[in-house]
This record gives sequence, structure tokens and C-alpha cells, in this order.
Amino acid sequence: MITIQAADLKDNLFEYLSKIENGETIVIRHNNQNVAFLVPPVKSDWRSRMKVQPKLLVSPEKVIEPAEDIWEEYI
Repeated sequence: MITIQAADLKDNLFEYLSKIENGETIVIRHNNQNVAFLVPPVKSDWRSRMKVQPKLLVSPEKVIEPAEDIWEEYI
């Protein structure tokens, strides 16, 4: 974790953004107080958080089969 003053962040923004991209957390101080934390985004896969896995009740071929009977009245 890196602690910097707000003025230092302003002067070296792209340097600190690069550090954040590499996983570093930065604490920003202003008037001797912590005012913000810059943290890298958490990359998560929503599939891994699913509690119930979807299951097909029909074969995959049936899923992609054209639904001709639905459109008969429009043709």
C-alpha cells in the first residue's frame, strides 16, 4: 500500500494509475487525513458465483430448431 499526498497524485497521475493497474492500493491524503483509497478493480467471473447451474430440459438441437409453428399465422 502506497500513501501519497493529493498534490503528488495530481503531478504524477499516470505513474500512480500504472501502479494501480499492477495491483497496488494507494491511499490519498489531504490536510494530514486519509481522503480516498485507489484500488484496482476486482475482476470476477459471474459464472463462478452462480449457486445453481442451468440445465437444458431438451437436447441442444431442439433448442436451436426453428419454431415454424409460431410464425405460421404471420406468413
